[in-house]
Amino acid sequence: MTAWVRVCFAITMLVACGHHNNGTGNPDGGGSGSGGDGGVDAPPFSGMCTPSGPQCSNCIDDDGDGRIDGFDPECTGPNDNDEATFSTGIPGDNKDAVEQDCFFDGDSGAGNDGCNVHVCCLLGAKTVQDCPSNLGQNKYNPADCPPPLGTKPLSQQCIDVCGKLTPPGCDCFGCCTVCDPATQQCFDIDINPADSTTCTPDALADPTKCLRCVKNTQCGSAPCAGDPTGSGTSCILCPGQDPGTLPPICNGMSTCPNNETPCMSDTGCMTGSYCSNGCCIGVLL
Repeated sequence: MTAWVRVCFAITMLVACGHHNNGTGNPDGGGSGSGGDGGVDAPPFSGMCTPSGPQCSNCIDDDGDGRIDGFDPECTGPNDNDEATFSTGIPGDNKDAVEQDCFFDGDSGAGNDGCNVHVCCLLGAKTVQDCPSNLGQNKYNPADCPPPLGTKPLSQQCIDVCGKLTPPGCDCFGCCTVCDPATQQCFDIDINPADSTTCTPDALADPTKCLRCVKNTQCGSAPCAGDPTGSGTSCILCPGQDPGTLPPICNGMSTCPNNETPCMSDTGCMTGSYCSNGCCIGVLL
């Protein structure tokens, strides 16, 4: 795969589209997030890109930025039908900015994945006052966050179901380490467009547009090489990271987390997986 394709910053990536909601669309988080809307937002992914598929799995550079499907920064998964923005273009998706379930399972609500946390847990709000008033502050209790911020652990169901669906550089809830391809500065960003409503690839350095987050370490990818909180020895590429900036120990070669298979294109993975940022990630069938 060419260096240009590998640096493509697939935020990207993966499995079935972006964020999911609790069925209420209520920005104050009035729903429990446990049942969702009872349906899947998009059909299961076949495992290969097809010309008639959604924009993020149709083998085409729909937005003309030189990046195709899972290597495009605005693609969140194979059912994402909007390659030009961080929105998925899927009816019913990204309605709830507060209750966060598995970001990458392609449906709404925690009923089938067991994942449900308040967005301010992801934003690292240590107190109720630290939680933005427009993001369900009146529903926030830091003690209900997973460790280390709170004391409520994630369910094993969440870890088992969502962990294998999460792309390199991200946690299960859509907190991803994204690197600016121009500057190679990397930031931990809440990529949910319902939260980071004005975040674009050109605004990654602006925390008012691309909200900063704290990754959950129980569920998701191991730290990628550009992770601001990492050890500096990882060979996993972050979305947008140039392979040439990997640590010397990597010898210019990236690796994939969780024993995932490397891929060079969106046709390089087995059925039931999706080429995301150079790694074959699981999808729900």
